[in-house]
Amino acid sequence: MNFRKTVVSALSVSALALAVSGVASAKEVQHSPSNTVKSVTPFSSPIKVQDYSMDLAVGKTKSVANPVAEYYTSDASGIASVDKYGVVTGVSKGTAHITLLKADRSILGVVTVNVK
Repeated sequence: MNFRKTVVSALSVSALALAVSGVASAKEVQHSPSNTVKSVTPFSSPIKVQDYSMDLAVGKTKSVANPVAEYYTSDASGIASVDKYGVVTGVSKGTAHITLLKADRSILGVVTVNVK
């Protein structure tokens, strides 16, 4: 090991002892802030529960698609059906609930569809 000979005042003996023993002194860890700016790209669509309702006419379609949802189901496909892409079709008058499921089959949200 290379040791430098240093003249140390009585007040800095403890600081030197800490530096030699492996504990960094305040001067050694001091650094200036970086001027580098890193861009952070947010997730394109935030994961959030989708609970809402919508009106739909018989024979019309609307999308309830969510990029996090992997599966879509209807509790009343005779009123409102839904395909694997999240497109809901009004079949007959009434109310249906479209459930959006994540890949692990947990519920992302429920959309109440009022078919008129």
